[in-house]
Amino acid sequence: MASPEKRQAADSRVVNNLSSARILVVEDQADVRALLVTVLEIEGHDVDEASSAHEGLERLHDHHYDLVLSDYAMPGGTGAWMLHEAERAGLLTNTAALIVTAHPDARELSDRNVIAKPLDLDLFVERVRRVLREGASVRGSTDESAARRGHRVEFVLYVSANSTASSEARRNFEQLLERFDGSQVKYSVCDLVRDPLAGDGDRVAFTPTLVKRYPAPRMWLVGNLRESGIVADILRGCGVDPRA
Repeated sequence: MASPEKRQAADSRVVNNLSSARILVVEDQADVRALLVTVLEIEGHDVDEASSAHEGLERLHDHHYDLVLSDYAMPGGTGAWMLHEAERAGLLTNTAALIVTAHPDARELSDRNVIAKPLDLDLFVERVRRVLREGASVRGSTDESAARRGHRVEFVLYVSANSTASSEARRNFEQLLERFDGSQVKYSVCDLVRDPLAGDGDRVAFTPTLVKRYPAPRMWLVGNLRESGIVADILRGCGVDPRA
């Protein structure tokens, strides 16, 4: 990952969503985790990993994933507990989940997608493909559900402290938001000088970068956002109402 000083760009542009899925693998056994990560990367996916349910939950707080693939029985917390806590915090919007377990009869897994151990890798790959396809097919309905939960679009603005372009991007974006119903927009700012790795989940290489995380497809706008018409079109396209 480039240093924050190299993450600056002068002009704005839109980058289309990548075709590969972003997947989180949560598994306490290092050898099993490494195998799953390798198989998924061969499939062309972008994979993060965690060794416990608590670490997986931290990852979900930091990044959005298309699929969470988790072992069930882990020291310190089950995969089902992690998913429950993530759902309660609103972290699984447009995210599919698949539990891998040797105990498929566990009561708390009755409403989960489950694949049994020991794994047949061919069946495992096909199951992941199917879960991702199913997740894509219901994405439209989750858009409406998210609107009922209070926001219709989610943005993260990645900045570098003491960067003039970053300050301009924040000012320009927040001035634009004043023209829209702020209750329908989820917005946060992330300083990559303070946390240089925080942009990895959104594949951010430069600052300032505005990322539209939700709804799909994810979009990236790089630069000081002086040309606000693009962002305004995104807000209107996501159904955000203008301020009365």
